[in-house]
Amino acid sequence: MSIEILDDSCLLRIFREINDKQTLIICSLVNRRWHSLIFPDTVPEKRFNLGEIKEPKHLKRIYALDDWEIVAAVTYNVNPDFLTEYGRKIKQLYISDMALDNFKKYVKCLPRLERLHLANSSGSSSERYDGPKLERLEILEICTRADGYEPYRGLSLMDRCPYLKSAYHCIDTDEFFVDTQVGNYHLEDLVIENMFSSDTVNWPTLKKILRKCPNLKHLAIRHLHDTDIEDENIPEMLELLPKVVLIDLRVSPGVTEISADYVNEYCKLHNRSISFYYTKQHELDIKVDWPQLSNKLCQSCHGYSFMVHCFLKPFNDLPKVMDPIFLLPLIKKEELRPEVIPEDEDLGFGLFD
Repeated sequence: MSIEILDDSCLLRIFREINDKQTLIICSLVNRRWHSLIFPDTVPEKRFNLGEIKEPKHLKRIYALDDWEIVAAVTYNVNPDFLTEYGRKIKQLYISDMALDNFKKYVKCLPRLERLHLANSSGSSSERYDGPKLERLEILEICTRADGYEPYRGLSLMDRCPYLKSAYHCIDTDEFFVDTQVGNYHLEDLVIENMFSSDTVNWPTLKKILRKCPNLKHLAIRHLHDTDIEDENIPEMLELLPKVVLIDLRVSPGVTEISADYVNEYCKLHNRSISFYYTKQHELDIKVDWPQLSNKLCQSCHGYSFMVHCFLKPFNDLPKVMDPIFLLPLIKKEELRPEVIPEDEDLGFGLFD
């Protein structure tokens, strides 16, 4: 099997595993395709073909690499024909107003979807998502408003994403539908936010959620007034999350220095390192300890990382487009030295065959 049958994104994933610049330079001489991947001719901001589809009531913005792949589609109110026609090309989908019941009708049209941002301003009558699985989804950002006492149903969508790595749930209720029979074993990043009301996810419910995510590394619970988490819950939280390294509970009046001391002793006993934040005064601390995490408002960002671009931000400030990491140049031309590739040296590759 020839390596040339791999698409560009696969080749770039391979190239990114090569840490030696000299080897990358040699690879760039194999043919024009490899050279264009290692030394893109334009900066990342200009590598997208930006397109717009205008309809009577909607404006859709499409960021595409070429005719076969749509990096991101940003829309407000989706016309069904849009997902039917373009769905198989879309890898990121940002929808600011669509009910979960309506979305599940088009999941089969989205086989390549890797990131989904789904919000809606009104609830619906179903209790849970029971549609097709999203086999490739890695990042889920969801906000579903409840009607009356309807439970939050975003967790049921998360359960239908078998390889999900990152989840952001924006809630407005203290009632949850939690299927304890389904585990989220690939989930590493979890944010639960409520900035709409005083309702909060209570500890018994949160415990059920955390038990589903044994490999979680980064957890944030942010509510308008209180997270409903107490000092007495922290030991059990640590037992439920044997791999956690970051816990953000910065609006938690019930969590005090007692928990901080317990976390420190727990880390010494188990030879672990856990960053633990439990008051608003820790806002500066988390920025200092985790400088790679951004809280800057931006419509698009470079790099396909939930932790870097989403973890610290409110739901409404999440980026509409994440430039996949493979779009960034592997080597900048200004980093090259003239003596790296002698002009008279025959490398035997047939330059630009």
